[in-house]
Amino acid sequence: MYYNQSQTIDSLNQQLFTEISPEQAAMVEGGLQVQLASIRCKRANGGSDDVFVSFNGIAANAENGADLTPGNPKRMVAGSFANIFTIGRGTNAVVVRLRDKSITQGSNSLGGFTVRGPSGGLKTQPFQLNGSSYEITYRAF
Repeated sequence: MYYNQSQTIDSLNQQLFTEISPEQAAMVEGGLQVQLASIRCKRANGGSDDVFVSFNGIAANAENGADLTPGNPKRMVAGSFANIFTIGRGTNAVVVRLRDKSITQGSNSLGGFTVRGPSGGLKTQPFQLNGSSYEITYRAF
């Protein structure tokens, strides 16, 4: 059998240097990433919440993005909306939980949800807890 070396190298380059989607890249990196895009407050218990987020039980920090960290919470009242950029990572699942900084730690959960796989685009997740009601738009890859 005769192989043309040029054709073989071209074939290998095509296989090795193919652009991949963000979803495929996340799988290569070995985990699931959840990118929060926006947050909407439908109801805030007590009139307002100082919202930050935790991923898998750990409060977001600068590595997750500048938004929704305990040092940079969003003041939310009923009807308010904010575009955000915060990314959480996990191996098989990512638990996203909103917390209210103005309430004592341990009882400050505003609710949350678990993402178990790629979303295939933007998804909106409603949830409520402790008298507050929110919607988060996210994508998972």
